[in-house]
Amino acid sequence: MKIIVGGGISGLWLAAELKARSIPCCVLEKNALGQGQTLASQGMIHGGTKYALDGALSNAAKVIGEMPERWRQALAGMGSVNLQGVALERDSQLMWSVESVTANLLGFFASKIMQSRMERIDPASEPAFASPAYKGHLYRLNEPVLKLHTLVKRFESLLEMQLLRAEVTRLIKKNGQVTGVETNQGQLEGEVILTAGEGAAALIRDAEFTSPIMQLRPLAMGLCRLNTPIPKIFGHQLGHSSKPKVTVSTHEINDKQYLYLGGQLAEDGVLCTDLVQIKKIEKTVEEAIPWLKPDIESTQVFRINRAEPYTEKGNRPDAAFVQPMAGAFVCWPTKLSLAPALADKVLDALKPETKACFPAWPRASAGEYPWA
Repeated sequence: MKIIVGGGISGLWLAAELKARSIPCCVLEKNALGQGQTLASQGMIHGGTKYALDGALSNAAKVIGEMPERWRQALAGMGSVNLQGVALERDSQLMWSVESVTANLLGFFASKIMQSRMERIDPASEPAFASPAYKGHLYRLNEPVLKLHTLVKRFESLLEMQLLRAEVTRLIKKNGQVTGVETNQGQLEGEVILTAGEGAAALIRDAEFTSPIMQLRPLAMGLCRLNTPIPKIFGHQLGHSSKPKVTVSTHEINDKQYLYLGGQLAEDGVLCTDLVQIKKIEKTVEEAIPWLKPDIESTQVFRINRAEPYTEKGNRPDAAFVQPMAGAFVCWPTKLSLAPALADKVLDALKPETKACFPAWPRASAGEYPWA
């Protein structure tokens, strides 16, 4: 039995790959499926374009470049993970500048480096940018945006009784090797794969392992509820650095429209108080899409940690991370879009398995957007 600890996107994708190969597995989730980093993300399947804004094809851009096509195949029902029925927010992302010479040059370099993945387009072709008041460059990225609640629901349907609600309290060790888990529902023996995000650190520490080491990179995401809907936007505003100034996604929740804001805005805001960050969020929205005149009803700060493997400089790792640990595996996907790459690494390292022993524990179910 393969025991996957953590019901986020990496655990769910891996479980689907194992099921397709008739390898017995279960997913243990203490709360709701996808409730952590998965549903807190903006649903964007990045293909590396935003990592090439300085004119250089970085390692991160190379590693992640194949992921949008991998996801598109799954969404079309091709391959071992069938995600037919998962809805798209839109089929592509946008990248735009607002009358900034530096930003326009960044977009130009990105388009030269990533010609197969992005193209400069006429703003009149996009409802959110069709206003004569918009002045700048607009690009379309060949990178889809998912409706994440439909993604989690699809995995819930696909994996059925393999999804169990249980909190793993410790790793069981025999002769220094991990042989199973102890949970609030009971014990379970099998090959353990930790995909628990932030929760993996305590299990590693309590089992007295010193490696791998987890780092947390916090975000102070912005959430603006609008009085009047605007044309939907999913994409990135170019700024004066090699990172997007802000990443914008648009969502409809309970008959209200929300702008969910990440990117450099969310990274730079982690040391700000909520009051200061709210002011920055509203100013950023005003500067990013002034021609749409968004009427903000209320603004909130949604804080979340990104759990990742440790790097010396504390920066984002380039690839999905998988490391053996005394008979178990510790995994962090780094980005939503890298879940398939993480599963590939785990599949290459697992032992053969035919024995199944599914406990009669409560079933885990899909979560909701944590910021809504």
